Amino acid sequence: MNIEPIVPVMKKVSGWVIIWGIVTFVCGVLAIILPLTFSFGIALIIGCLVFVAAIAHLFFAFEARSVDGFLWQILVSVLYGMAAVFLLVNPLLSVLSLTLVLAILLLLEGVLELALYFCLRRFRHSVLVLIDGIATLILGILMVRQWPPTTPELIGALIGISLMLSAVSRVVLSLAVRTLKSSAG
Repeated sequence: MNIEPIVPVMKKVSGWVIIWGIVTFVCGVLAIILPLTFSFGIALIIGCLVFVAAIAHLFFAFEARSVDGFLWQILVSVLYGMAAVFLLVNPLLSVLSLTLVLAILLLLEGVLELALYFCLRRFRHSVLVLIDGIATLILGILMVRQWPPTTPELIGALIGISLMLSAVSRVVLSLAVRTLKSSAG
């Protein structure tokens, strides 16, 4: 894959990627320092987002041009609302169920990171993407093997490690892109 045509775009957004990487790293540190709080925070945020989606589908129902569309949007709104209530009312169960979802997410992220490495392997510091991909896969496997987790704190700690690894690889790669010669783009 030839990525040289996108190098100017990568250079343009590298500053934002660096800022995002720093924020992600800080979140990773907080997840390790306060794993239970971070785990419950994830459940709360996802619960709130699902609740907002339920309200949005309710509004979309009244914009539907057919009875079928209206009923479908109402059904989706009710399902999202029930999921939001489940997530917000019982945060411990939410954390336990989200663990499995996050484990699958980490497994998929690890595979995508490995694919990204093979696209970027000729660039300086791309080995960090490989390390991030392998580590993310290992974290995903650990979470799947530990499910249901013996303690909710485990979730926050593993997610924190993943966030920190991803942040470091993104910041270093963005710094490397900034040093590329203009002739490359």
